[in-house]
Amino acid sequence: MIVGYDGTSLHGTISGVGYYTARLIENLANGAGDGVIERLVVLSHRAVQLPKVARVPVQIYGSHHFPVCFLWMQVVLPWILRRLEPDLVHFTNYQAPFAAGVPYVVSFHDMTLSLFPECHPLRRRLILSKLRPFVARRARLVLVPSESTRRDVVQILGVDPARVRVIPYAASPRFRPIEAGPQRLEAAYGVRSAYFLFVGNLEPRKNLARALRAFARVAPSLPQHCFVLVGQHGWKYQEVLREAERIELNGRVRVLGYVPENDLPLFYRHATALIYPSLYEGFGLPVVEAMACGTPVLTSRSSSLTEIAEGAALLVDPYDEREIGDGLLALATDGELRAGLTARGLERAATYSWDRTARETAAAYRDVRAPTRA
Repeated sequence: MIVGYDGTSLHGTISGVGYYTARLIENLANGAGDGVIERLVVLSHRAVQLPKVARVPVQIYGSHHFPVCFLWMQVVLPWILRRLEPDLVHFTNYQAPFAAGVPYVVSFHDMTLSLFPECHPLRRRLILSKLRPFVARRARLVLVPSESTRRDVVQILGVDPARVRVIPYAASPRFRPIEAGPQRLEAAYGVRSAYFLFVGNLEPRKNLARALRAFARVAPSLPQHCFVLVGQHGWKYQEVLREAERIELNGRVRVLGYVPENDLPLFYRHATALIYPSLYEGFGLPVVEAMACGTPVLTSRSSSLTEIAEGAALLVDPYDEREIGDGLLALATDGELRAGLTARGLERAATYSWDRTARETAAAYRDVRAPTRA
């Protein structure tokens, strides 16, 4: 079948959804889509890069210079789809045209817009709060990365549970225990051991303000440790920067901004632990990436994070600064705890792969494909 594929998250500096979109298209085009996909057409309002090697023909179709993604999807894309006539379209980031005119599946990565609206800008809430229920109910299938997100989609959007399918994400193969020494990390970024690590956008949902206050509680007992924050400045990031500048931390928080994905395994590998105390996640990709690198993880006892990490990470109440602080202290001082988490984390990460994700996604396409045209 001819599959249209939403590539709108692939331009510029990509993060979580962009990585999902890129990994999926790469694997679908290089084996996972065999026997299902005849041609993959990437749809975007901006220019995007395609996989270098593709067993399935891949082409780009779109405007490539349209300034506003939402308007392009609602006004221009329906016209493109009428001309292209794909058998199916995969919208990879919650949105789809009101008048798509073709069968489609849609990826819902989490339900934070409904569960934590205060963690999103008003403009985003106004635009998407009415659109998302419509998009989900019109989809042939809603694809989600965890059972936790599936429950939320069914309960909040009123979607038939039979039309919500769990297909988990994975770490890229580049995330693995590496041999490169900490000298390279210090030379490139000025970071030296020992440090706790956070990876992700700096925004309220990630709960970093509490994590930094927890670090301040135990910092006197860990004089050699600093806290390294890797990720783009998201919405309302200023509170994180204020906490990072607390007098009692005395410059021991490093805010590095965006780091290319190629360098992330180096950060994971030499960290005492990944600290990921998010209030809610649809999957929590940095948790699996850290585990794949052999890095111990502290994360939240909430949402999908419990589902993917229980038994392989140290789980804490994300609202309890004392418990987070106790976890930091334990990870920094208990070598046996770290070794156990490393071993179990590697085992857990190995249960996920992008090949599996792509093959299960291709199976979803097959299950909902449009009737064969005469």
